[in-house]
Amino acid sequence: MKKIMMLLVAALTLSSAATAQTAKLDVEGLKKKLASSDADIAHAKKSLKAATWVNRGNVYYQATMAPTANIFKGMSINDATLVLGEPTEKRVETVGTRTYEVWVYPHFDAYISQQEGAVHFWKPKTVIVENGLETAYDAYLKAIELDPSQAEKVKPSLVQIMKEGHVQNADLSFSSGNYADAAKSFAKAYELSVNPLINEPDTMSAYYAGYIALVNEDFPTAKKYLELVKEMGYEGEPADGELYFLMYHTYDGLKDSVMMENVLKEGVAKYPANSKLNEALVFYYTSTGQDATVMIPVMQQALANDPNNFVFHFGLGLVYSNLEDFDNTIASFAKSAQLNPEDFSSHYNLAVTYIRRADAMLPEIQAIPMNEQARYEEKLGEFNTEYRKALPELEIAHKLKPEDPTVIELLKNIYFRFRDESPEMMANYEKFDALFKGM
Repeated sequence: MKKIMMLLVAALTLSSAATAQTAKLDVEGLKKKLASSDADIAHAKKSLKAATWVNRGNVYYQATMAPTANIFKGMSINDATLVLGEPTEKRVETVGTRTYEVWVYPHFDAYISQQEGAVHFWKPKTVIVENGLETAYDAYLKAIELDPSQAEKVKPSLVQIMKEGHVQNADLSFSSGNYADAAKSFAKAYELSVNPLINEPDTMSAYYAGYIALVNEDFPTAKKYLELVKEMGYEGEPADGELYFLMYHTYDGLKDSVMMENVLKEGVAKYPANSKLNEALVFYYTSTGQDATVMIPVMQQALANDPNNFVFHFGLGLVYSNLEDFDNTIASFAKSAQLNPEDFSSHYNLAVTYIRRADAMLPEIQAIPMNEQARYEEKLGEFNTEYRKALPELEIAHKLKPEDPTVIELLKNIYFRFRDESPEMMANYEKFDALFKGM
């Protein structure tokens, strides 16, 4: 779902280090172990022993993970060279919106982020056994079925399958743009985490299972896992209302208008400063022919309970802003800025609202006949006054976030408008013009 998601070829000589890395992977030896395990479970007596099944779990897990055992996410370029050796080839490849240098090895291709100077993900090329993690998991469960005392012994192996197997696969699939497999692997990790043998619910995996399913437009799966984590009290990190936004889009995909409205109302009440939730709820009301002003009493009730909460004043400002009620928007953002002078968003949005209120005057000014010069000058003066009101708020915003390019550009443009009024205005224009050009 695109709206939510808003992600040289040089052949080298194989070094001795790379040869050593390749030699460590004994593919034929692992296949013999797999065949031996298959024979053991087919044996009438051996198949009744828990040890046979524990060994099977170990063998299948090792065979699954062995081809990429020496690489990990975040591995530095230097470490990769030391541990993996020189690649047989290097090339550049774009995945999504990011460009990587790809290091080619016999059993996998490593995707190096030049910005991070480290391995970002890899694509396995050697598969010794299919569905190895699932087979290993089933084998461990069979061992416990035959001998319950094995439960504590195999628990670390089950956790390993969950974290180093399924979670790692999910991360790799997501990084490479394979969202369907990523969602499935995160779901498997979560389902394994709630198995009574582990009983360590991995809420983050459940969250990402739902989130990525939504990105992949698998709305039923997204609904299942997003509702699940909400019931468990997990709302992502940081918990800033994003879960409610994801659920809104999930219900939108399922054409469930009742739940769309409910989850947006709940989200706005809990996270009034989340602009996306506010905008989505206003859009929902207006697109369905309802009066979006019903949101105002909800926010006002929150303020009645906690009148000095700047976040609630800011949230009410967002509601008024979406309704283009500029006077009340300004009053709300001004109160928010007064209660928390260090809040960048309050000052910035207050300044932008002054600009929007000024711009709203333009049609009236442009419609004034040429023979009514006095009225034209009066209205133009009011227009410029509104623009001037934005300056002190933008200056505060600039001090709070000196590198923000949007603030710098707005300051440059407004000072340009008044540059001929005084040397001070010209100096300020030149200052912010230079800053903007230097960014």
